[in-house]
Amino acid sequence: MRAVILAAGRATRLQPYSHHTPKTLMELEPGVSILSFIVNQLKSSGILDIAIVTMPDFADIFKEISPGLRIIQIKDEDSFGNLYSAYIGCEEFSLPLLLVMSDHIVERRLLRKMIKRAKDSQKAFILCLDRKPSLKTAEEGLKLLLHEGRVVETGKELTPTYGIDTGVIFCGPRSLQYMEEAIKEYGKEASLKDAINLAAANNDVDFVDVTGLLWKDIDTPSDLEAAREIYHEILRRDLVKPSDGLVSRLLNRSISTRISLYLYKKGLFIHPNIISLISFIAAALGATAFPAGFFLVGGLLIQIASILDGVDGEVARLFKATSSQGEVFDNILDRVADIAVIAGVAAASWPLSTLDAILSIIAAASATLVSQTTHMLSRLNIEVDNLRKIPATRDARLFSVFICSAAGYPLYSVYYIAFASAIFVIAGLVLLFRGSLTWSWPMPRRRRSEAWPRLALELTARGAVHTVIVNAFRLTIGLLVTRLLLTPFADIVIMENHVTLEVATFLPLAEIGVIIYFGSKIIVSSGILVELASAKLVHRLRLTSTIIRETISDTTYLFLALILWTYSWSLGTLPITGPYIVKSLAPATAIIIIYMVYRLVDRLYKAYREAIEEEISTKQPKK
Repeated sequence: MRAVILAAGRATRLQPYSHHTPKTLMELEPGVSILSFIVNQLKSSGILDIAIVTMPDFADIFKEISPGLRIIQIKDEDSFGNLYSAYIGCEEFSLPLLLVMSDHIVERRLLRKMIKRAKDSQKAFILCLDRKPSLKTAEEGLKLLLHEGRVVETGKELTPTYGIDTGVIFCGPRSLQYMEEAIKEYGKEASLKDAINLAAANNDVDFVDVTGLLWKDIDTPSDLEAAREIYHEILRRDLVKPSDGLVSRLLNRSISTRISLYLYKKGLFIHPNIISLISFIAAALGATAFPAGFFLVGGLLIQIASILDGVDGEVARLFKATSSQGEVFDNILDRVADIAVIAGVAAASWPLSTLDAILSIIAAASATLVSQTTHMLSRLNIEVDNLRKIPATRDARLFSVFICSAAGYPLYSVYYIAFASAIFVIAGLVLLFRGSLTWSWPMPRRRRSEAWPRLALELTARGAVHTVIVNAFRLTIGLLVTRLLLTPFADIVIMENHVTLEVATFLPLAEIGVIIYFGSKIIVSSGILVELASAKLVHRLRLTSTIIRETISDTTYLFLALILWTYSWSLGTLPITGPYIVKSLAPATAIIIIYMVYRLVDRLYKAYREAIEEEISTKQPKK
């Protein structure tokens, strides 16, 4: 894979800063220019052969600052669009290649997703699709029009129904033909979207969904200011490794990356080996706390050690201080710490039964078994991403020790680690031999997800409206029956032994059952209506249908969660289990309510933030 960076623009919207300096050489932080960051992201994604297309005025500057880059000069003095500079770069650099804008910063996962998709696709162009851009970004970006999962048109003037391109484009072998054809038809001032639209007419354009991944297009001074904020968040996200386990991705990295980034921004360099040693000491202290009976303290220390275990590598990568010796040192300490933790748990539970002793040995051996399984499979080029989803990696093992210790039963973590590690190793063996396994019986054909022909959305909406109305009617009747018809019989005793059960005891359960049963049917049936409503609102709100659809869906879930939370308090009348159900169901629904409110506010804030800030700045009185 090669990459071409387009840097032939004049950056008029960034004047006066861009009078004598290319936009791509402006800094995101002291010593880190936009160009150097782009190059670093490409190289860390496995792309080492990189060229930059620029004007002769800036060629010497790029040669001096980035001696490793191949410089492609556009010597044509006539005005031209970005398609012409892309064409020059693709013509001089052999295809296929990745086309990157010199004023776009992106996180590493975006590039990796594009590279992975490029290996599987045979299309002339592949675009990166962001389905949730902000209002301002959507107005200025290149919109994509999709039909049945394929790109049929692009353009800045389109309605942002499906999303926009992020400025990272894969150009396959046939892309040069479309570029030549667009230049002949529209002249040198043609844009990239002209060539892409020609390819889209032949169903020769693919896309990869990068929604949720960070990127920023820098056109104005305010964009540069925003990019400097996003840059640090990109750095933090890039610290997360694809090999991370479930607990690491969901919990540990959210803490460790913030610690590492804080140290980096403050310029506080702590040698990674020292952090590895601190992590080991924390785990060792946690292990010795178990025999002393301090289960909670031991669990907390071990979880802290698990978090710090990520900080050492993150600091090393941020400060460019990685080394093979440091990696080996960290791995040795990790293995010793893991065995010490299991030994501490076993000592706290002494004397052990025969089964507990065997499981403790297996749990201690898992420190080596799990890591060796993934390491050896990776050496054979066997994909292990799905294998790492099994919660048996180090982060999950130490987290289980923390949870079980906090509950007062540390030995239970040994049971979990032993069984989870065994499942992990067995799954690894299945991956190893799966290629040689054959099945003698015929496999059933997979049914298509939709019947042919696919009806227009407006036609299928009629059936959805009918289903919603019918289920809403049934829901109303069901609640009336439970509330009105059964209430007079509430005092009838069903059973009277150790516990007295009356009809009234089950009325709240009946109402909740009716709400959940018919409410779920309404939600499923209203999906088409939400799709239709979002398509209509796109033209008015100028937001993508994905943002509108998710906003409507989250509002619906919020409403249902509020109903469930209200009814959950009435379950306290249930004998024996009532108080426990209330204490579990009410907080659970409350968490859902809080999370949905957060999602709604966060989504709308991200969508309208730039537009609101721009509106406020334009209305401020000029001095």
